[in-house]
Amino acid sequence: MQHLRRFFPVIAVFLFLSSIPHALTGQVTRADSAAVLLDAARQLQAQGDAETAYHLLVFLVRTYDDTEAAQAALLWLETLTGEERASSGKAGLTVWNTLFGAWLGVAVPAAFGAESETAYGAGLLIGAPLGFFGTKAFTNKYPVSSGQAITTAFGSIWGTWQTVGWRSVLNIGSQETCDPVGDFCWEDTPDEAPFTAAVVGGLSGIAAGGLIAAAKNPTAGDATLVMWSSFWGTWYGIAAGVLVGAEDDALLTWSLIGGSVGLIASAFATKTYTGSAGRVWVITSAGLAGGLAGVGIDLLASVDGEKAAIMVPALTSAAGLVAGALITRGGSNIPNLNDPASTNALINLNGSDWSLALPMPLPTVLQRVTADGRTRAVIGMRVSLLEGKF
Repeated sequence: MQHLRRFFPVIAVFLFLSSIPHALTGQVTRADSAAVLLDAARQLQAQGDAETAYHLLVFLVRTYDDTEAAQAALLWLETLTGEERASSGKAGLTVWNTLFGAWLGVAVPAAFGAESETAYGAGLLIGAPLGFFGTKAFTNKYPVSSGQAITTAFGSIWGTWQTVGWRSVLNIGSQETCDPVGDFCWEDTPDEAPFTAAVVGGLSGIAAGGLIAAAKNPTAGDATLVMWSSFWGTWYGIAAGVLVGAEDDALLTWSLIGGSVGLIASAFATKTYTGSAGRVWVITSAGLAGGLAGVGIDLLASVDGEKAAIMVPALTSAAGLVAGALITRGGSNIPNLNDPASTNALINLNGSDWSLALPMPLPTVLQRVTADGRTRAVIGMRVSLLEGKF
């Protein structure tokens, strides 16, 4: 949701420009575009949509930082230190809790061993609306920042995964069953046990995440760092388990411990980390690219054996993470606005600092030659592959 919301400003621009009754003439400068964005933000603020206005201002400052409108927007942003900025995570948390409520609507009946379709239908009918309206009511009364929303949502994911995993490792809820003769016995796990663990873990996780978010009020960068470090720790826990020959529950234990180590280490790292959520996403993207490249090497080289096959993507994903960290080490010259970093091109050069990012489509004015040979300005989209500031 954090990244989807970065397109809200683009939508706002299109709505504003579409209200102009006549075709634009002449080339619109960067200063003109920035002024349009600033005016649109003012209109949104006047209409009571402070959250969208906030993200539009962030977009303006980062995209047109050399204009007077950007300087005015930056001064405006510096005054948004209270409820307006604090509510930036409302939409994301509402969407996530709606999905989580729907999941609970299925998991709770399963935990009680329900076999009727009516029980699951009722669960979905109650769970999703309860998640939506409950979160709306809560966030209307208590503003939620982006970092708090990420922390709370991650708590539900992590609590579910850890509880389900440790239940399996420790055989909680399993029963010993023996053959009639008594020659051998085995562990029998009821179908309800994993769902019970998921419900308990998910609810405990979202509660713990909410309490931590309220007490620490983490930035979006810190929350995203902890989230992805936990996931990467899980991956490297699996890789380490395979390399030492672990199987089944032993391999699952390695993954659970690896994820916990990643979470704890990143929690301490947030004391010195000052980067944005966008930087974490770029580093993660580089790590994923490296890991997929490793899988490609495995396939091309026809690597035999589990240990060799896991070693290659483990090393290449590590190389990708290091490369991502290096190319983004310059950071951004925009003050920390508790919002993911946004760049406009695939490859970005700011002075001597290089960085990679997902290119953002931007509205632009294009000169189009009509059938009668006349030139007419039309609204189009621009996707930049290279952008430099010297």
